[in-house]
Amino acid sequence: MILENQSFQRAIAVKILGQLGCREIFEACGGGEALALLERIGRVDLVVCDVRMEGMDGLEFIHRAAQAALIGGVIVSSGLHPEVRRAMAQLVNGLGLAFLGDVGKPLQLGSMRQALDLGRQPVVLSLPAPQRAARISEADIRRGLSYNEFVACYLPRCDLGNGEIRGVDVIAQWQHPNLGTLAQNRFLPMVEHCGLLDDLLVVLLEQGLELQRALMSRGQVLRMCFALHLKQLGNRSLTRRIKSLMQFQRSMGQGIGFELVFDGPAEPSMIHVEGLVRLRLLGCALVLGEFGTRAGSLQRLCQLPFNEIRTSAWFMHELENHPRHRAVLRASLNMAGRLGLGITVTGVESAEQHLLLMEMGCLQGQGRYFAPLLTEDGLLRRLGDGPRNG
Repeated sequence: MILENQSFQRAIAVKILGQLGCREIFEACGGGEALALLERIGRVDLVVCDVRMEGMDGLEFIHRAAQAALIGGVIVSSGLHPEVRRAMAQLVNGLGLAFLGDVGKPLQLGSMRQALDLGRQPVVLSLPAPQRAARISEADIRRGLSYNEFVACYLPRCDLGNGEIRGVDVIAQWQHPNLGTLAQNRFLPMVEHCGLLDDLLVVLLEQGLELQRALMSRGQVLRMCFALHLKQLGNRSLTRRIKSLMQFQRSMGQGIGFELVFDGPAEPSMIHVEGLVRLRLLGCALVLGEFGTRAGSLQRLCQLPFNEIRTSAWFMHELENHPRHRAVLRASLNMAGRLGLGITVTGVESAEQHLLLMEMGCLQGQGRYFAPLLTEDGLLRRLGDGPRNG
């Protein structure tokens, strides 16, 4: 379908699409007319649309047509600014449609052919996965904790210069007797709902600190970072349990960090701040994760005693093609240096991104390019093998 309010441009589009082999081509001069036509003829594979139109503009048309499942893919013919085009692609993909590009005006055979060729390739859309997972109950969680079914796994943070592992994030997996190995996102919401976050954290601390102590006995230093929800700091007993575990394992606080997870819009109270101060007094690092997003805002960095930040993996998505993403990361690295903060860039996916980060002066990164989530045995093998570069 061609959606264009200028008849001359519509005629050009029809001619070009016909030359490129499109068999059925429908036309409309406005969003309302296009929707009415689609309701009569049914779904079309593709719409070529100018988003700058009077009345129902292209944005509203795309949204309403997507909700009614009347179109499959979108080609924009508006000559958008690169940043607006990227936002447009995000919007279209978020509606479950394929965004095939912006061919601009006047329409050209070559650019239209390129967009159609993209449409013939498999397109992966960021749609929610079907919810077929088995329901997990509180009784399941409590049984799993009692029977030591939760195990610590490790996501490495690596030196960008030589690939050596400098630290790890400790993440839970559940070795469920019936469901097999469950990733943390399968069970953590229920753990939180049941008020068992402290119990799970203690399990991870016990396993992580025991491994850390074993590594230290053979001369290897490995920093470990654990997720800590803001609500957990409302109970003073947790910091006492953490201190006792550290003393039992003879652990140095400098080798432990906690990444604070903010629970919705709730702001830290004085008891939360007290808990953070207690952890800093133990020598532990406090990490502000998802830096650059709402959860990891500059305001929170100024409010609370963080000494490390971790950038959101979102900024690494197509870093090579997003100058704003590069500018944000460069500014974050510069700010961390000025404030004396440690910084880890997360979400590194390729050698090209690795080189870009090194050019920016970044020292530490994390992501599938360096290493996946590892079991304890996998981590020990990796440490024994020495550095890798992806």
